[in-house]
Amino acid sequence: MILDVRNITLQYKTERNIVTAVEDVSFQMEKSDRLILLGPSGCGKSTILKAIGGFIKCSRGEILLNGETVKKPGPDRAFVFQEFDQLFPWKTALENVVFAMMETRRIKKRDAAREARALLKKVKLADFENTYPHALSGGMKQRAAIARCLALKSKIILMDEPFASLDALTRQEMQEELLALWAETRFTLVFVTHSIDEAITLGTRVVLLSPHPGRVVEEMTVDWSKIDSRSHPEYAAMKEKISYILFKDKLEYVI
Repeated sequence: MILDVRNITLQYKTERNIVTAVEDVSFQMEKSDRLILLGPSGCGKSTILKAIGGFIKCSRGEILLNGETVKKPGPDRAFVFQEFDQLFPWKTALENVVFAMMETRRIKKRDAAREARALLKKVKLADFENTYPHALSGGMKQRAAIARCLALKSKIILMDEPFASLDALTRQEMQEELLALWAETRFTLVFVTHSIDEAITLGTRVVLLSPHPGRVVEEMTVDWSKIDSRSHPEYAAMKEKISYILFKDKLEYVI
């Protein structure tokens, strides 16, 4: 087991009271799992991700990474956010990836540049290694951010709705590219989304969260050895089941 989230409750203070964002949430992950946190806006998906990243302390419970309690951020967890502006604007795509390697790994700059070029090739940015972020499209910026995450060789990659701001065609393309990268490198992924289609497409496991405060209402396994496309009956059945769970209390939800 690489990640063990044990009965965590996450709270924050306002001027008047203490608000519980997440209550008594538990799940575990093995190496190379692709775990999706799925639920309506405000259910604490991103808050859980930040707690795994070490940016938020648990009010109750604990998070263990390889048996060690998560207490602070570290290079063993890499983030990709929804925002496109995650890259240093004064550095090229190649320089952004090289910088991440040099800051977190003992590696010579020449070796880092060679490895960074290989990663940019994997994310289809080989022809844009000398391009600055302002000249990259949103999808290209996310590709560069993913390359930078892979360069860190972190134990877990944490993604917070990284494709939500992309147009539908680019979003589907990025999902397919992410799966192709996973098939090649087998990284461990925790991915936040409020899209049922995206959850089924990208996940090997889907954790469904209730509205505020977020609690686990169901955990499902996605078996892509049985589902060969989005038009497969098993895909439709899983989507219908998830929709029922999320809508049965008349939740407002974006599919």
